This record gives sequence, C-alpha cells and structure tokens, in this order.
Amino acid sequence: MNHKDLFGRALYDYQFDQNPEDMLTWTHLTDKEVLPTSYLFRSYEEMPEIEKLALNLSEGKILDVGAGSGIHSKYLQTANKNVTALDFSKWGYKVLQAQGIKNIIQSDFFELQHQKYDTILLLMNGVGIVGKAIYADRLFKKLNELLSQNGKALLHSSDLKYLYESGGGYAMPSEAYYGDVKFYISYKDEIESFDWTYIDAQTLQTFAHQNSFKSQIVEESETGDFLMEIRR
Repeated sequence: MNHKDLFGRALYDYQFDQNPEDMLTWTHLTDKEVLPTSYLFRSYEEMPEIEKLALNLSEGKILDVGAGSGIHSKYLQTANKNVTALDFSKWGYKVLQAQGIKNIIQSDFFELQHQKYDTILLLMNGVGIVGKAIYADRLFKKLNELLSQNGKALLHSSDLKYLYESGGGYAMPSEAYYGDVKFYISYKDEIESFDWTYIDAQTLQTFAHQNSFKSQIVEESETGDFLMEIRR
C-alpha cells in the first residue's frame, strides 16, 4: 500500500536521530495538518482514553496490528502480557527492535497465516487498512481466520459524517461511501497517497454481523471516534 513508506521512514529518523522532521497529513476532504513525529512515540499517560481502554482490555495472546513505533506493544510487554507487534514496514521493523519489542512480525496483515490470537488490536483508526469500506468483509474474514475460538478484536474507527454538515443537514456523497478518503503524507519534500477509510459504527456493525460476529461499542468519544469489540 505504501511504496515510499514515508511514515516508516519518519519513525526511523526519529528513533535513530537521523534529522527527523514532522509529517504533514491531509485528505481530499480535509486541510493539511502537522503530525508531530514525537506524538507517535507518546507514553501511556499521553494516549487518548480509547487507546488506554483497548490496552487494558487486551488479554491472552495479543496481536498489535500496524504497530508503528511500538508504543502499544511496549506498554503491553511491560505489563507482562504476551504481545506480538505486526507491521509491514522495513523501517518500522528496525524501530520496533530498537524499542525492545521481543515478538515482531514484518508482514502485511492480510498475508499473515497459521497463527491464532486471543486479542487482535487495530488502533489509530486501524480498520482503514481495508482501503475502502466496500472491502470490509476482507477484514472480518481475516479476523475469523486469526482469532482463537473465544478471541476478540478491538477495532478503532471514526465517523466522518460531521464533514458533510450543510444547512442544518448533511450533504452526503452518492458516488462512494462517505468515510472513504484519499490520504496524503508529506515528509522531507516527498509525498505519497493511498486509499483509507473511516467506517462509522453502524456500518461496521453491519459488516460484523454479516460475517457472524457479535459487536459491542465499548467506548465512544465526543469527536466521533469509537472502540468496538467483536467476538464470534
């Protein structure tokens, strides 16, 4: 998905003090915003409440999908929990090693096989890895394959409906799901883009039920992001 892997390179530069810079991120719906690379190395105390809750609900054999700099895996590891950090980035793999993460897999989530986990984490709007909402079935099929019999997945996503407010109502697009975006990252004068999606709770629950999962919203913020727990 990320051929340049600017995100991974930013993490690597920060970890190894290679003249790190902050990133710029934006979508076709939103303006450019600075993403401080330091924020991606935040402590547990600096994490949003939804992230803290997800970590505290994690149990058994845990898979941290899209582990990035390893902040979630590191917290779980420090708490003596059995966690594996998964990330496709070759740069990110080196960062995870430097952060002292013991169990690391460098792989695309959808290519992972022959493993079973009791908790699978997809934080920081992790359900977006499907690219577009119409492909969400692919996510649940993979979760069904990787979860243990009594396992659960904790999914973080956001509802972008607020971006379409117009005249007291909502001017929703008709040509595509409203949470699908073209996401852009700029780092050290390079730019890359990829498809990402922010799936609202009702739509995500519909996909879950279609794939024989029970779903429950365990936390929801005032800004529209939420944590969903799914089980068979």
